[in-house]
Amino acid sequence: MEEMEEELKCPVCGSFYREPIILPCSHNLCQACARNILVQTPDSESPQSRRASGSAVSDYDYLDLDKMSLYSEADSGYGSYGGFASAPTTPCQKSPNGVRVFPPAAPPPPAALAPPPPPRNACLTCPQCHRSLVLDERGLRGFPRNRLLEGVIDRYQQGRAAALRCQLCEKAPKEAAVMCEQCDVFYCDPCRLRCHPPRGPLAKHRLVPPAQGRVSRRLSPRKISTCTDHELENHSMYCVQCKSPVCYQCLEEGKHSSHEVKALGAMWKLHKVVRDQISHCTVKLRQTTGLMEYCLEVIKENDPSGFLQISDALIRRVHLTEDQWGKGTLTPRMTTDFDLNLDNAPLLQSIHQLDFVQMKVAWFSFDPSSAHADIIFSNDNLTVTCNSYDDRVVLGKTGFSKGLHYWELSIDRYDNHPDPAFGVARIDVLKDAMLGKDDKAWAMYVDNNRSWFMHNNSHTNRTEGGITKGATVGVLLDLTRRTLTFSINEDQQGPVAFENLEGLFFPAVSLNRNVQVTLHTGLPVPEFYASRSAMP
Repeated sequence: MEEMEEELKCPVCGSFYREPIILPCSHNLCQACARNILVQTPDSESPQSRRASGSAVSDYDYLDLDKMSLYSEADSGYGSYGGFASAPTTPCQKSPNGVRVFPPAAPPPPAALAPPPPPRNACLTCPQCHRSLVLDERGLRGFPRNRLLEGVIDRYQQGRAAALRCQLCEKAPKEAAVMCEQCDVFYCDPCRLRCHPPRGPLAKHRLVPPAQGRVSRRLSPRKISTCTDHELENHSMYCVQCKSPVCYQCLEEGKHSSHEVKALGAMWKLHKVVRDQISHCTVKLRQTTGLMEYCLEVIKENDPSGFLQISDALIRRVHLTEDQWGKGTLTPRMTTDFDLNLDNAPLLQSIHQLDFVQMKVAWFSFDPSSAHADIIFSNDNLTVTCNSYDDRVVLGKTGFSKGLHYWELSIDRYDNHPDPAFGVARIDVLKDAMLGKDDKAWAMYVDNNRSWFMHNNSHTNRTEGGITKGATVGVLLDLTRRTLTFSINEDQQGPVAFENLEGLFFPAVSLNRNVQVTLHTGLPVPEFYASRSAMP
């Protein structure tokens, strides 16, 4: 997990995130670091006011960057949080990560000499994508706190601390005091005195602090390559014709006597460009591995809301990384005299042998692109209502064709006893009628006293018990048994509603302006169904 460490560090201070907040561009910052890089600008220069005046502006070109500090071959830092068009550029400093930040603003002139200050906005520029953001009256409190990232950092630091413990303690390992580079072992003080005395043959061993020992483990040099035909000889020459390194004994035996050979060190220097490209790919691979490890740690979190806050950003980062690998990272920069081949057959074999377990939970939201135009969305498309007195249909973003899936809808508002409908539907279901009116939907519609199941305008199984504000309706789609079951407030509502279901089904709701519901996904199977499934 060492490669993941850079994913957990703030781009401004270079340390592990402390109280991280999520910016609208999906990047993270320490709350204190965000406060340090805030910039004040007059109202007349905010993006909103410039848009109102007709000026062409985007969130990305709002701050005029200092062109001398833009990313280049000679400057590995990000662009300066440069001055605005109406203000002189302020000198900037670099953080440990190379990100430029402003020093504290100079003290204002005496009140007698200063003109009345214009209204000001607080602006923030993301140090990673340079997107400019104008804060509202809530300031930094308007950005959500990334508690999921805090949890990953806590686990990472605990794991790292656990690794730096004595390897010879028999019961509860104590904190390591030193590491012996020759023995490659971490010792606490008592074990070092008992097992590694500073006399005799061990006196010449080099003892280093545990943190330094961890680094030396990762950076230990590789063994010198030896000839495959003569195991006691090191490679010292390079055969140009055979395109392979050889030893002196290979030349003496005549196998390469008539071939052109060059010194191995000279060929290595000649192909320095290849070495640089390998180094570049190694760095990129380490960064990609770090991103993968971070994604795996995120998946372990059991906080659905925290996961949904950052899932879209992670997906974009993964796609961007994939594009970068495909668009030049592995493109050769020169024609080489030798071939570098990667044998991926063992890796592919291992991948094919992996046994993936099908998940029984899924996270999704409502889909604005397929919903009726009268549907109103909020809360990141998890809450819906309607601006019409007629029933309108909205679908979920995810369709299911196999597996066991359960989601709930909480009733946030329920006025004048309407009868919303909940269930599943095909993608081409009617959007301007109650769910279940056509043959593309399977639903339960319910009022404040009772419920009915409906498909193709056929009403069945009237069941007592309705909904009010605060109630919860559950939908359980079991495509292994090909059934659809409903619940109200965690109790099954009526019998199994529909059977023999096949094909692709989308979660669906129909409602009017008297109802507002919020979707809850990624939930375990309810107890009434789990106990029934456990029965022989």
